[in-house]
Amino acid sequence: MREMAEKEAEAVFIEIQEKGNRVIKEVKTAYYELSHVYRALEVAERNKEILENFAKIAETRYAVGEGLQQDVLKGHIEVSKMVDELIMLGQRKRALEAKLNSLLNRPPETPVGIPEEVVFRKLPVDTEEFKKAAIEENPTLKGMKKMIEAKEKSHAIAKREYYPEFNFRFAYGQRDNGPDMKRRDMLTGEVMMNIPIFYKSKQDRKVAEAKAEIETTEAQYRAMKNEIVYMVTDMASMIQRVENQIELYKTGIIPQAGLQVSSATSAYRVNKVDFMTLLDSQMTLYRYELEYHQALTEYEKNVANLEATLGKRFSQREGGK
Repeated sequence: MREMAEKEAEAVFIEIQEKGNRVIKEVKTAYYELSHVYRALEVAERNKEILENFAKIAETRYAVGEGLQQDVLKGHIEVSKMVDELIMLGQRKRALEAKLNSLLNRPPETPVGIPEEVVFRKLPVDTEEFKKAAIEENPTLKGMKKMIEAKEKSHAIAKREYYPEFNFRFAYGQRDNGPDMKRRDMLTGEVMMNIPIFYKSKQDRKVAEAKAEIETTEAQYRAMKNEIVYMVTDMASMIQRVENQIELYKTGIIPQAGLQVSSATSAYRVNKVDFMTLLDSQMTLYRYELEYHQALTEYEKNVANLEATLGKRFSQREGGK
């Protein structure tokens, strides 16, 4: 019974560790989302300034008779839309700061500070190694293993009830001497035996119940192991996909979109493209920059999820810009 209690205590301790890992994952997720909002605010503010400059160019061209009034109006509409975007991002920032304080058990008004910009750090992905580590170190699986061991101890206890139970009791009594007699102290002993006569209706059922509990927990363990292996495989695949996406944005999509904006700006000044083409190229660049920072955030969130599933932290990661 002591060994069974020890296994149950170990299972509860592992459950506490699992909850700690979950909180760490949630803190990291909130932090990276907050960092993304700060980067999005910077990109949106920069885009707003660029759109304001475009609107001024449109106003100048309209004043000298080379532009259209609708271009001026469209430019101001796009600036107003960016102002609205900045307002929504500001609200999102405050919500994430409150969430982060809540996860860290701090007062809601505690200053959070500006999170550092997320720098892409490549994680060497080895799916087979991750699956092996998850099976060995995942807190949920470790806790279920301990519960299986505890139920095996319970099964052993139930099987012992087939045998007679002996109880021994000894007592020592000190007796005072009387006026006319000397009384000896008294020592008594007792032996009791409990015979399991009704083992078919009692002990058999206890053993069968304990065995069924073991089989149920083992089946739950196998199902959870399969689920975790699937999750690890999916996370590793997601990390690799986002890694390729980040590289594509960094080396191809964003530089090309930037060149397109420069080309459209020069062409608009000499009346070779219309104002809508210029706006569209700038807003396309804006969306790509946001998607790039979002991809960085998703990458780190996936790594945090994988850490929580594996039950360990990744210390060796390749740095980069």
